[in-house]
Amino acid sequence: MPIIQSILGNFFPRAFISLVLAALGLWMFHYNLLQRPIAYEDYDYSTAEADRLKAYQSAQYRHGLHAWFQNDHKTAANFFRRAVIQDVLFLDAWHRFAEVEAAAGREQFAKDILGFTTGLTKNVYRWKWQQMLLARELGEQEIFFQNTNYLLSHDVLQHDALQLLHNHFGGDSEAAAAVLEPDHWDSYLSWMMRWGMTDKTLKLWQRLIETGAPNAEIALQYAHFLLQKKRIVESRAIWCNYMGDDSITNPGFEAEITRKGFDWRIWNERTENWEINRVNDHNYEGDYSLKIDFKGRENISFHHLYQIIAADPFDQFRLSYAWKSQKITTDQGLFIEVYSYDKKGLYKAAPIMVGSNDWQQGYIEFALPEDSRAAVVRIRRRPSDRFDNKISGTVWLDDFRLERLSPKIADNVSGEKGAKCLNQQKQVKLVKLFAIE
Repeated sequence: MPIIQSILGNFFPRAFISLVLAALGLWMFHYNLLQRPIAYEDYDYSTAEADRLKAYQSAQYRHGLHAWFQNDHKTAANFFRRAVIQDVLFLDAWHRFAEVEAAAGREQFAKDILGFTTGLTKNVYRWKWQQMLLARELGEQEIFFQNTNYLLSHDVLQHDALQLLHNHFGGDSEAAAAVLEPDHWDSYLSWMMRWGMTDKTLKLWQRLIETGAPNAEIALQYAHFLLQKKRIVESRAIWCNYMGDDSITNPGFEAEITRKGFDWRIWNERTENWEINRVNDHNYEGDYSLKIDFKGRENISFHHLYQIIAADPFDQFRLSYAWKSQKITTDQGLFIEVYSYDKKGLYKAAPIMVGSNDWQQGYIEFALPEDSRAAVVRIRRRPSDRFDNKISGTVWLDDFRLERLSPKIADNVSGEKGAKCLNQQKQVKLVKLFAIE
């Protein structure tokens, strides 16, 4: 009898524990079956599946999206409602719920939802873009503008936010700038430059000028942009206002060459027929000069170093420069030429540099033709027609200077006012100003 009691006493607790574990196993099996489509987002979007997964807000949200994409607004609204009832902080579901309500004509309810979610995410940019789109659709401009400035302040989706704002105002840059914080006008200006909106950028630039001195970096980038668009007068006014002079920029190559605006434009080629570098071992004045080294591989046409100079029609100048050469071969060496940038009617060339020569100066006198606003100073080499036509050797250039021979006029014959530097400021390091593209 004691033995039987002992067996029964151990049997029932163990059996009970086994039954509990079996029940938990069956429940886990059922739970995993439910979780599988949720985890892998592998739904068949049937009514039975939606009822089976009604306790899972993410599943209800996915079924709502499916109904929304099928243009079944009523069914989508029911699914989104179930999702937010189960999780009141499910913001993606709230925003979709608001979209459905707006599409169904219940705009006030959609606005209430937008106001609720905006309050919850005041300092969170995760949902700002969705809120911007919804706010624009619902006419909630305060939220739309507020979120636009928030994204720009946090450097998130800047180009998308500016594109949406610009389109919202139908391309009216002045209206768009009016709702942007002044700190974001530079970003808006850069965005319009990216899309080549020249006339619109000029309006925004005027607003920047009226509110204070714009950042030097963006100003000189803008001057470069205007010059590319052949808006020479406006570009020159900005450039010389920051660089302190409208003569030769970086005349002795003391600063790094930026290849922008009215600075030198320079480039090498992949085949390495020549190499251009700033050097400090040969110089006419200052600490640096520019060295052009030809490799003697081909009969090349060289035109890969130039600078644009802005001036007024009929202005007369004397360009001076220093040069030195070492073993420049062929009958066609380097020479300096000046020609009109925006109009025809000007071409002057200096003598050719060949052989070996110590430092000496060269000169070109020229005058801008009528209606011209800029000239180009370029270093050239034309191909040779001789048998020994592969150029080799080295040329150093330094100390470019532009002397005005005629009085500077403020108005030309057409009555258009010439550009003036508003503030003569100390020249700044170009390489630093153009560090950011």
